[in-house]
Amino acid sequence: MYSLVIPGLIIIGSSIFLFNRDYSALVRAEQDLSNRANRSERRLNRRSERRLDLAYHRAKAQRTTVVTDQMWGLVGGIITAIGVHGIVTSMDTKGESKGDSKGDGKSQSPGGERR
Repeated sequence: MYSLVIPGLIIIGSSIFLFNRDYSALVRAEQDLSNRANRSERRLNRRSERRLDLAYHRAKAQRTTVVTDQMWGLVGGIITAIGVHGIVTSMDTKGESKGDSKGDGKSQSPGGERR
């Protein structure tokens, strides 16, 4: 019954944990990039350009990681929603099967006519 709800919640929880960790690393990478950009404006040489490029690509990789963590959270939410939907519909069909007997004992055809 809960075969999709619990794994979906586990995926959501782990992606939130990883998102928080990776987002703080992204903030540090962005700060490092802005510090290097401010320093390289004062002195422009080939070595500082390479370090600036490296910092930019590190920040870009962190952005990709953060987006990936968000996407896994979305996937976990979808899996959880499918599981909850399955639970609700299975409870719905169980409730309908108990209340099907109308009392007169005559069966009806699919068109609603009595036989």
